[in-house]
Amino acid sequence: MNPYKVLGVSENASQEEIRRAYLELVKKYHPDKYVDNPLKDLANEKLKEVNQAYDMLQKKQGSSGYSSSSSQSTYSGQYAADLQRARNYINQNNLNAAKGVLDSIPLHDAEWNYLYGILYLRWGWYDKARQHITAAYEADPGNEEYRRAYSTVQSNTRPFSSGGQNGEGGQGCDMCSVCSTLMCMNMCCNCCR
Repeated sequence: MNPYKVLGVSENASQEEIRRAYLELVKKYHPDKYVDNPLKDLANEKLKEVNQAYDMLQKKQGSSGYSSSSSQSTYSGQYAADLQRARNYINQNNLNAAKGVLDSIPLHDAEWNYLYGILYLRWGWYDKARQHITAAYEADPGNEEYRRAYSTVQSNTRPFSSGGQNGEGGQGCDMCSVCSTLMCMNMCCNCCR
């Protein structure tokens, strides 16, 4: 796969041009636009390809927003396999499957809260996302991934709302969906190298 071609930019494109092209494609293929559309699966595949291309270029340029170490780490404990499975589902944008796995885990530790926070971000439930990400950060402030996610949700100057997208209630707006998707991609996709 040629990531430049996928994003529609030249190989000499600046970081800003790459980011701008990426944002436009995320907006174009966002799942909220294809809820009851026969092209939903195609749009999801295209969005995965766009995310992969952007991630490849971020690695190449060494400027990813989030640490890849968390994706390389292995979970330990009784629910390690379930947490990894939930993270994989989130990275595949299979949010309902991820929610099902997380709901089956009775131990609500830092990783559980972090992953649930990412789910809420994807659905547009920002205040709930902030609560879970804050809980993850407070439980493990030394975790770089949680710290960056916490910083991102705390530094958002726009008030978060309870409204959601994708059948999760509330009206929200298209830009809210784009912002939440981008935050999630930074938090999830860039860490899954």
